[in-house]
Amino acid sequence: MEIFPAHVRHVWNEWELRTLVLISLTWQVILIICGSWRKHASGGFISFVVWVTYLSADWLATVSLGTLANDQGDAGKQDRNHALQALWAPFLLLHLGGPDTITAYALEDNTLWLRHLLGLLVQVSVAFYIYLRSWSSSALTFIAIPVFVSGIIKYAERTWVLRSASPDQLEDSLLSAPAIQAPKLNISYGDLEIEYVDKGYYLLPVLKRLYANLSLTYSEGQRAFRSVMGKEEKEDNKDGQQHSNYAFKLVEVQLGFLYDLLYTKATSIYSLPGLILRFISVLSIVSALASCVVLVDSRNYSSVDIYITYCLFIGAISLELYALVSLVFSDWTLRWLIKKQSSLQNFISWVLYHFQKRWSGKLAQHNLLNFCMKKRVISCIGSDFLFRSYFVLELYRQRAWKDADADLKQLIFQNLVEKQKEYDREGFDYNFLKKLLSCKGDNALLKNKCKDIGWSVEVEFDHSVLIWHIATNICYHSMPDKYKDHKREAEASKKISNYMLYLLLMRPVMLPKWIDRITHVRNTFREAIRILQRKHPSVKDAASASRVLIQMHTQSHQPLEQLSKEKRGKSLLHEGCRLASQIEDLGCSWEMICEVWIEMLAYAASQCDWTAHAQQLRRGGEFLTHVCLLMADLGLNEQFDIGRKGVTVESQNDGWGCVRSKFLGSYF
Repeated sequence: MEIFPAHVRHVWNEWELRTLVLISLTWQVILIICGSWRKHASGGFISFVVWVTYLSADWLATVSLGTLANDQGDAGKQDRNHALQALWAPFLLLHLGGPDTITAYALEDNTLWLRHLLGLLVQVSVAFYIYLRSWSSSALTFIAIPVFVSGIIKYAERTWVLRSASPDQLEDSLLSAPAIQAPKLNISYGDLEIEYVDKGYYLLPVLKRLYANLSLTYSEGQRAFRSVMGKEEKEDNKDGQQHSNYAFKLVEVQLGFLYDLLYTKATSIYSLPGLILRFISVLSIVSALASCVVLVDSRNYSSVDIYITYCLFIGAISLELYALVSLVFSDWTLRWLIKKQSSLQNFISWVLYHFQKRWSGKLAQHNLLNFCMKKRVISCIGSDFLFRSYFVLELYRQRAWKDADADLKQLIFQNLVEKQKEYDREGFDYNFLKKLLSCKGDNALLKNKCKDIGWSVEVEFDHSVLIWHIATNICYHSMPDKYKDHKREAEASKKISNYMLYLLLMRPVMLPKWIDRITHVRNTFREAIRILQRKHPSVKDAASASRVLIQMHTQSHQPLEQLSKEKRGKSLLHEGCRLASQIEDLGCSWEMICEVWIEMLAYAASQCDWTAHAQQLRRGGEFLTHVCLLMADLGLNEQFDIGRKGVTVESQNDGWGCVRSKFLGSYF
C-alpha cells in the first residue's frame, strides 16, 4: 500500500536535495548572526534558535551529502543537471565547517572534538566519492577543486578549534605557556575602551587558569589586583561609582575574551596560520565563482539548479565577508593594533564603544509574592503533578529582567574591597581567606550587631536564600519610611534578592549543592498561593500581600519557631515572615540587609565551579560570573596559593599592600 501518490513522490524526489541544500545554507546564515548575538542576548529566544539550528545544521549537511552520494550511484540519473548538483558537495563541507561566530553550542562540544574529527574524515570521503563519480571533462570538474580546498580548510579548522578549547588541551597550553610581561601601569591610554581591551587581554591568562582550575601564584594575583585598582586617577574618575564601573567593565572584557576562546574560532582566525588559511579559503571561493560565470553555459542546465549553485557561491562569499567585518571590529583586532601602536586603534575603539555589546548587562528576576498572586496558578495546587508541571512553565513566563546599574555595582564593589582590606590586614593568610569566603551573611549581621537573627543564615544556603527573599520583600513594602531614607540600598537588596531566587529556581547548578531543594521551594510557593489566593482573595498587590503575611505571623497563637516540622511541612514561608518581623522589631537598617545579600552573592560566586560560570556565557552571561571574576581580580579566590607558599608580609606589602594603601584610600 502506497501512502503517498506517485506525483507527490515524484515532486519530493525532484526537490528533496534542493530543499535540503537551501535550508542548510539558511541555517548557516542564522548561525553566523545569532551565534554572536547570544553572547549578549537576555531571555531564551536566541538560545532556542541557536540550539535548534546548531543541532540540525550538521544533520542537514550530512543528509544532503548522503542524498547526493545515493543519486551518484543511480545509473538512471546520469545527466548534466546531476553533474551540476555534484558541485554542491564541497559547499556542504563548508557548511559542516560552520561559521566563525560559533563552533560549540556548549562546553561539551569541545570535549567531543574526536567525534568531529571522525565526522571530518567520513564526510570528506563521501564528498570525494561524489566528486569522483561525477568526474568528466566538463569545466564543473575543475571548478569543484578550489571549493573542495575551502571546504576542507573550514571543516578542519572547526575540528582544530574544538580540540584547542577542550579542557585537556587548554590545561596543557597553560602549563607550557611563557609568562606574560605586565604593561606599564603609568601608560597614558587616552581612551578608556583601549585601556579596557589592553588590560583585559593582559589578564586573560589569569582567567584561563581560573577556568582550568589551576592554582595561581602571588605574582599573578598581584598583576590582576594592580590592573583593577592601580589605575591612574583621572579628573572625571574620582568617585567610587566611576571606579566600580571601571572594575566591572574590565571584568566584562575579560569574559568576552574567554567566550571567544571557548565558543568561536578565535584561536584560529586571530593567528597568522589562521589568517593565511582564511585568505586561501576566500580566494578559492572567489576564483571558483569567477570560473563558473565564465566557463559554464547555464543554458545546458536546469535554471533552478543554476540559481541554487549561484546562491551557494554568493552565500559562501557573504558569510566570509560578514566574518571579515566581525574579525576587524573586535577586541582581538583592537588589542593587536594597540600592540602595534597603529593609528587605526582609535577608530576601532570608537566603533566598539558605540556598537559592540559584550554581555546582556541584566539580572534575571523572580519574585515569590508576584508569582503567587497570579490567579492562573491556583487551579493547579491541588494536584502535585499538575503543580510541578505548571510551576516550571510559570517560571519561564514570569521571569523578568533588571539592569545591572551603577549603584548596584558600586555597593558590591565597596563590599568586596572592604573584604580585600581585611584580607590584607591579616597578612594574606590563606586560612583567613577561606573563612572570609565562607561567610553567608553572618559577618554582616555580626558587624551590624544583629546576632538575634543569626539563625536565618545558619541553615542550609538554599533555605537561607528563600527565607531572606521572603523577609526582604515584606520589609520592602512594610517599611516605607526606611525605604525613603535608604532607597539605593533597598533597591539593590530587592534586586539581588530576586536574582538569587532566580538562580535558586532556574540555575541551581551555580549554587552550592544541597539536599531536597525543590521540595522546600515548591511547598513554600504552594503555601503562599493558598494564603494569598484562597484565604485572602482580596489581595491585589505585593504591598497588601506583605501586610497579610506579617499579620498572619503576628496573630499566630504559638511562636513559629516552636511549631513542629510536621505541622509546618517543608515550607519556609513562616520562617521568612518571622525574620521580617524580627528585622522590623530590631530596627535593622537597609544597609544591613544589603550587606547580607551582597555577602550571600559573594559566597555563591566563590562556591560556583568555573565550568558552570563558563556555560552561562553562551546565554548572555550571568552577573554572578562577573562578581566571581571581580573577586578573583581582587585576590579573593582560593585558587591563589599565597598563604600556602609562605610569602612573607614584607613581600606582600611590596605588592598588593602598597597598591591598596595608595589607591583604595582615595576612593572610600
